[in-house]
Amino acid sequence: MYTTKNQKAASRPEVKKAQLRDILSGFFKTLLVIAAVFVIIAVIYKTTEKFISSDEFNVKSIKVVGNHSVSKADIVKAGGLYASMNIYTLKTDKIKQGIIAHPDIEKVEIEREMPTNLIIRVKEREPMALLKTLEGKTLPIDRRGHILSENKLENASGLPLIISDKETGVPGQECKDKKVITALDYLLVIRHAPERNFLKIKTIDVRQKDALVFKTVSIDEIYLSEQYSMDEVAKVFEVIKNLRENGRGASKIDARYEDVAVVCKYL
Repeated sequence: MYTTKNQKAASRPEVKKAQLRDILSGFFKTLLVIAAVFVIIAVIYKTTEKFISSDEFNVKSIKVVGNHSVSKADIVKAGGLYASMNIYTLKTDKIKQGIIAHPDIEKVEIEREMPTNLIIRVKEREPMALLKTLEGKTLPIDRRGHILSENKLENASGLPLIISDKETGVPGQECKDKKVITALDYLLVIRHAPERNFLKIKTIDVRQKDALVFKTVSIDEIYLSEQYSMDEVAKVFEVIKNLRENGRGASKIDARYEDVAVVCKYL
C-alpha cells in the first residue's frame, strides 16, 4: 500500500495526542462560553424579576374614563384587577377581554402610566330602543342589536318599544330575532328624517308574519316589510309630506306594495 510522507507523520502517536488536546481544549472553551452566557442570563432574569416584583411597582391608582352608567367598581371587577397587581406584569389583553364582556361596554383601551397608575378608557353602548322580550322583560337594545343590561333603562326613557314574540337573547348578546334588527334599521332612518317627515315612534310590533307595524304619536299603524326597504321608507315620507301639506292625518299607512294604502283622517 502506498503512503505519503505527511500521512506517516500524522499517524505518529504524539501528533494524534496533540490533535486530541486541541479538540478537547476547543470543546471546553465552548462549554465555558455557554456556561457564562447562562450565568449572565440567570443574573439578568433574577435582577429583572426582583425589580418588577417589587411592591414599588404595584398598581396604586386606577382611573376609569368615559363611563357614566357603568360604575368604576364594576369595570375594575370585570377586568379582574386587584390591589397587588404589578404594573409591569399585568396582562392588558386579558383585562380588556373581561371588561368588553360587560353588556354595556363597547370599546376598551388600557394605558400604563408609570410607575404605578393605570388608566382605563371605555366607550359605553347607548340604547336606541327598548325591547319587550318573549318572557315579558323590557331591556334596552343598541343600534347594532346588542342587548344591554337593566342598568341602561334609566338612559332609555321615552325610546320606542319593540315587541317580539321570539327568543331574543340575554344582556351581552346580539338579538336573535332578525326582525328586531330590521326594526332598528328602519328606526335609524326615521329618527334622522327631515323635520317635515318627522315621526315620533312609540312602538314597533315585529310579531306579524309578513310585516313590521310602527305606531307613532299621530299614526296608529305604519306597515313596512320585514326585509328592510329604503324605498318603502321613502314612500312613507312622501305620504306624510303630502298629508301635512293638505291638512290631513292618517290612521294607517301600508307601504309594502307599489300603490301605498292610506287611511286618512282630518287633523
